[in-house]
Amino acid sequence: MTGPTTTTVVRSARGPLFVVLALVVTALLAVAVLGTAAQGELDPRAYNPEGSRAIAALLEDRDVDVRVVTTVEAITVAPDSTVVVPFPDGLTSAELGALRRLPGPLVVIGAAGPTLAALDVDTVDSAPVPVEVRRPACDVPAATRAGDVDLGGPTYRVTGASIGCYASGGRATLLTLPTEQVTLLGSGDLLTNARLDDRGNAALALGLLGGGSDVQWLLPRPGARDAMADRKLSDLVPDAVKLAALQLLIAAAALALWRSRRLGPVVPEPLPVVVRAAEAVEGRSRLYRAARSRGTAAEALRAGARDRLIRRLGLPTDTGRSGLIDAVSGRIGRDPAALDALLYGAEPGDDAALVRLADDLDTLNREVAGS
Repeated sequence: MTGPTTTTVVRSARGPLFVVLALVVTALLAVAVLGTAAQGELDPRAYNPEGSRAIAALLEDRDVDVRVVTTVEAITVAPDSTVVVPFPDGLTSAELGALRRLPGPLVVIGAAGPTLAALDVDTVDSAPVPVEVRRPACDVPAATRAGDVDLGGPTYRVTGASIGCYASGGRATLLTLPTEQVTLLGSGDLLTNARLDDRGNAALALGLLGGGSDVQWLLPRPGARDAMADRKLSDLVPDAVKLAALQLLIAAAALALWRSRRLGPVVPEPLPVVVRAAEAVEGRSRLYRAARSRGTAAEALRAGARDRLIRRLGLPTDTGRSGLIDAVSGRIGRDPAALDALLYGAEPGDDAALVRLADDLDTLNREVAGS
């Protein structure tokens, strides 16, 4: 037996089957490990370093329920419920305005530019600063108890109605508006699992979020239009990237100009094989015969005959059909209709007719040459 047997089939399929099985087992393990908990940044359900499960657990230990909501409409309106907005850029201006009108405390992280304007608070933001250890230097009770914390991000101007803490260059990285129950936090790093146990981060987080009966953690739904959606795509590209792209474009143009000056005449190269004309004609004719392309072959014969007749009669190269027929008829005295059928006629019906056409064209050329 020369065909495959069951043993050979199983042996040859062992490798692919093992690879597929390994992929399936790896996928199941990944789902089992990663699917048990969220992995998002500043997500109170996430256990990874960028998540915020630790602060959620501390709040729940103090009987403060932490609930994740994905839309502004899902927020329960209550005067003692704290709403945390870790990603305000993922909300529309209308949604930010609705959050601003809530009766309970509102903690917004990283608000700047159009997002800050949509919140309609009495302050303006300035250039962000790096996250580093900062002192409170204010009389906000939560900041006073916490002491030094890790803060940075956007900075805010302190007005008469607001209290600024953890200042950098005269601007606050934490701004509270007591009468409006709004707190602006420049960075949410102190709420992450990786930094919560450093310095007074946990104390400040508990002081800001644990004053009510529960915490509603707003994580914007995927695909929501953000408050900066009206900006053009080019506005989102940093100026440094635009400058670098312009420099690369200029360099590419200069390189193209430099290389184009070195272009010279075409350099002929010897052909690897010289094919005789007779062999080329025979090979092409065989292709015509195999494809039964009698019309193409006939037109090639007629075109060659017409070119030879034009040269023999001394006619212009752009001589048309009627001019050539009249010149040949006047030279050898043949019937113009017969000449037209011979030089511009229909496709031969069979191979014999094609051979007769070739003979007739040769006879015509000989007659013109001998006249």
